[in-house]
Amino acid sequence: MLNLNCKIKVYETNEKLERTNTMYEFEYAYSITIVSNVETFTDTAELKIPKKVVINQLNNRLGIEITKQLPFDLETQSIYQYLKQDNAIEIYLGYNGALKPAFRGYITSVKGDAPVCILCEDDMYRLKKDKMEASTAPNPYSDLQNPIVSGASRTLKGTEIKTQLETRLKVLGITHEIYMEDTLGSLIVNRKTSIAMFLKKLKTDYGIFSFFKLQDKKNVLIVTNNPHLYSANDVSTAINANNASGISSQLTVVPQNLLRTAINTLGIQDVIDFFRREDGFLGEARFRFFYNIISDNLKLDEQEVKKIRMRAEKYFVNSNTPIFEETGAPSDGDLVQTFTIHDNENELPRDNLAYRKKEQEVLAELKTFVSLRFLEKKKNGLKGSFITFGEPFVRPTDRVILEDAEDAEKNGTFQVEAVKRSFGMGGYRQEIKVGRKVS
Repeated sequence: MLNLNCKIKVYETNEKLERTNTMYEFEYAYSITIVSNVETFTDTAELKIPKKVVINQLNNRLGIEITKQLPFDLETQSIYQYLKQDNAIEIYLGYNGALKPAFRGYITSVKGDAPVCILCEDDMYRLKKDKMEASTAPNPYSDLQNPIVSGASRTLKGTEIKTQLETRLKVLGITHEIYMEDTLGSLIVNRKTSIAMFLKKLKTDYGIFSFFKLQDKKNVLIVTNNPHLYSANDVSTAINANNASGISSQLTVVPQNLLRTAINTLGIQDVIDFFRREDGFLGEARFRFFYNIISDNLKLDEQEVKKIRMRAEKYFVNSNTPIFEETGAPSDGDLVQTFTIHDNENELPRDNLAYRKKEQEVLAELKTFVSLRFLEKKKNGLKGSFITFGEPFVRPTDRVILEDAEDAEKNGTFQVEAVKRSFGMGGYRQEIKVGRKVS
């Protein structure tokens, strides 16, 4: 017999959203729903709990009213006294006392009466308030509600983008792993630009994803150009397919050694190695139909986005005409996105031989850049989701092995795109959305 268990820890915070030593803990909720998705930028949690709780004066553990029967010095108080907006929260779920961290973030809203509804966001909530430009005001949050306050804009170029982001995250104590090119164009920041706004701009302009991923008992901010873990071989295959299709915008043939160098600069292998770390989680789980898969709506995803094109172009100081590369359907494909990179520091050589050499290097960079982004739009695998029990515990970017399906295409190893976790009177369930087929 499996018993459901949950533990919820709430920490009071200071004006910088840093945790204080005051912590409350309770082990009951009517229901808990946690949604994690790489695409949506922010993980969310919703808890429904009783309005009245019982306080154990000895250790600040919160319980339900039935504990009034215990021979302790107990006092009934309102839950609103302990669960407040901006308090930090941790949620642990499991069976028979074996709990895993399922959510870590901040309370964003407390509403309702019976039951009380608690809305939460992961650590991205803090990055929505922290600025990319360090404040010189005594209170770094004093200008948040004043839309008039603004400073001179500053343009971050190339490697400055990654450097500035790393600097701010280190100052704030945010654990992070960053995997992206050093040859991006530019982004503008000022005193009103939050870190979250900056990360969203990275995704819009350059296809770089940002999300928090639970690693053991802490959140790690992942900033990556490769959220679905395509290998260097996958990118190389995509480039070769592009060349064979005749869509290449350039007549210049890019040597394979330059393409390999460009692929390596993406940090593809580095990001794959990072996601293989266990850190208390397996990173891969096995599920069997008619055994621990309760239901599914999975269907074969047969490249429904064949008729699209993507383009990457790069400008230099002394040229108004970009070097560019396209990938996708050669003639009838819709141009769905153009990535524009400005090199505001370097000039293209005027000597013809030197120019051709530089052009090959840039083309290799652009071929790799746009091919990796195109792979995200052209996943082969399954679409839909399946419902299973709370264990084995799965997170987005993990991989699941599906077995014993009546439809052969449902068997194999697939990338996890999103997980909706529900806990309550109906049991402990995971709804796992899968995407591309890995093997």
